[in-house]
Amino acid sequence: MPKNHLTEDTPFLRTPDMYQIERDAPISEYDKRTIDLIADAANGGIPEGANVFASVGKEKRGTVQMQLFAVADPQTGAFGEVGFRSHGCLAAIACATAVATLLRGKTIEEALAITEDDITALTGPLPASRCYTLIFALEAVRALVGDYYLRVRNFKLAELDEVLPCVRLSVPCMLTENCSLRDSRVDQELREAGEI
Repeated sequence: MPKNHLTEDTPFLRTPDMYQIERDAPISEYDKRTIDLIADAANGGIPEGANVFASVGKEKRGTVQMQLFAVADPQTGAFGEVGFRSHGCLAAIACATAVATLLRGKTIEEALAITEDDITALTGPLPASRCYTLIFALEAVRALVGDYYLRVRNFKLAELDEVLPCVRLSVPCMLTENCSLRDSRVDQELREAGEI
C-alpha cells in the first residue's frame, strides 16, 4: 500500500455534526487549511431559531450529504447564524463548514454570488477526486435560499422560478442526486395542484 494512504486503523471523524463515512483520499492530499477548518468547525449544528434548511448530496442513502441550517430575516432574507451537518469525506465536511461561515451576514444576492473560489479560499485546494464537493456546497446555498422563499416567504412555484430558476439537467443538478430544493419544488407543485 502506498505511503500515507488510510489504513483500517486510521480513525474516522465522528461527531454529531461531522461524520466521515467514506474511505478518503490520502490525508497528505489535503491542504493544512482544510484540516484546520474541520478541526475548528465552530459553526457545526443547528443554530437556535433556525427557520430555513437545505440538504444536498449524492446517493439516497446519504453517502455524501451537506445540510445547512440558518436563521434568515423574514423580510430581507439576510442570514444571521448559520450551522451545518455533513456526512461523507473530509472535503464535504470542509466545504460545508466553509459555506456556513461564508453565509453568515450575507443577503440573498450575496449568498447566491458565493463561488468555488470563495470556498477554496477557506478550505485550501481540495484533492482532485473530491472537487465535486464544491458543487454540492454551491447547490446547498441555492437550496437554502429556495427554502427561505418557499417556507418563510410562502412563494408560489412561479414566483420561485422567477427569482431562483431551476436549471434542469444542468451538470450541478445532475451531479446532486439528493436535493431538498428539488423535493420542495415537487411538493409545492403538488400543493398548488391541490393534490396534497
